[in-house]
Amino acid sequence: MAADKSQKSSSKGNGGDGDISWQAQKSAMTRDRILDAAINCFINLGYTNVTTAKVASTAGVSRGAMLHHFPSKTELIQAAVEYLHDKLLQDYTARVNKIPKSKKGSKRRRAGLDAYWDYLTGDLAVAYHELCVAGRTDPELHDILEKSSDKFAAHVRETNVELFEEWSDREDRFLLAMDVTRYMMEGMARDQLTSESRKRIPLLLDYLADRLEEIFQEGDSSAIGRHSAKA
Repeated sequence: MAADKSQKSSSKGNGGDGDISWQAQKSAMTRDRILDAAINCFINLGYTNVTTAKVASTAGVSRGAMLHHFPSKTELIQAAVEYLHDKLLQDYTARVNKIPKSKKGSKRRRAGLDAYWDYLTGDLAVAYHELCVAGRTDPELHDILEKSSDKFAAHVRETNVELFEEWSDREDRFLLAMDVTRYMMEGMARDQLTSESRKRIPLLLDYLADRLEEIFQEGDSSAIGRHSAKA
């Protein structure tokens, strides 16, 4: 009899643990749904028009559920930025991983530019750009973005080292190449938000690819050599 009681007690305990596990899973799913809704609101409404009420409505959750996970808009924005960064990293890494291993050298690097371009012009990157623009005049948002951007930049650099491994031993020129790529392509992506210059994009990417190759071919006495030494 004692053994039976012990088994029943153990069974109830297991059931309780299962209930707790399910509740935790359900809570995490609700939290992710809210954060996905926040990102969608950034894209479709713009940061300044986003409110916790609009995010809750988009997520299909009650205001009480929203406040349970994020008691203030600041906490929601901070979590959404971190969540967005994770999504961006996953998106960029997935695009790079799709480049066929059979592509080598300059062809692989050119494919890497295409992957980066597709990433920069995707909805997630548009949402991040919206936050960056808003952060220019919002000190609180600016601080949130600044704290999470270092982690993001470090991960992208690691991915690029793997993508351009034959260049990674030239640290000074590698950094110059990454900076030229980043700032030129991010500027091109921002221009796409307000213009219709898409036909010129392949030409510009071809030009950039040629310039990147030259960075590693020119001697130390060249302009590239002098500037990369300062980077």
